[in-house]
Amino acid sequence: MKKMLLLASALLAVCACTQKQADPVADAIVAEMMKDIDQPYDIRVFDLSRLDSTSFATEFQRRISIYDIRLDQNMTLFEKYVNEGMTTNATRKYEALKRDTKIYNELNVMKELMGDDTLKTAYYDYAFTYKGTVGGQKIAPKKAFATVTPDGRVLTYAADRKDLHKATGLVIPGYKELLDSFKETAAEE
Repeated sequence: MKKMLLLASALLAVCACTQKQADPVADAIVAEMMKDIDQPYDIRVFDLSRLDSTSFATEFQRRISIYDIRLDQNMTLFEKYVNEGMTTNATRKYEALKRDTKIYNELNVMKELMGDDTLKTAYYDYAFTYKGTVGGQKIAPKKAFATVTPDGRVLTYAADRKDLHKATGLVIPGYKELLDSFKETAAEE
């Protein structure tokens, strides 16, 4: 009887060890990839590996650098259009300069307000392979990348790693609302 109990316990232990546990990062990636799909799907993520992490400070610097470059480019074009008497183009560049200056300044304020929290991890970069079916169509294994916050929110996913950080500024508290405020202002005009 003891041998049977011991054998049953060993079998249960082996079964428990071989069962795959759900990976919340993989589940979040699949959910984000399929959020607009209205067909049945069965997508599996495998070879999921964390590549890197990015702090809020790094993400702020990335966004601030983008606006710094945009400000330089728009100022150069504005001056060119003014000198060439192209008033419509000069007006557009002037409006772009005002918008980008406000965003640049607001990003710096947001960064200051976050204080030491800028040292926290904003998101992780992951590489993974996925395959499965969507609407009965088989999807061959494909390599992809994703950025995922520590709380499991997928910010972006892309087939090419160089496209991975295009929308990661959205992790900055208040950044999306700041950008949306300019869309609302343009719609009101």
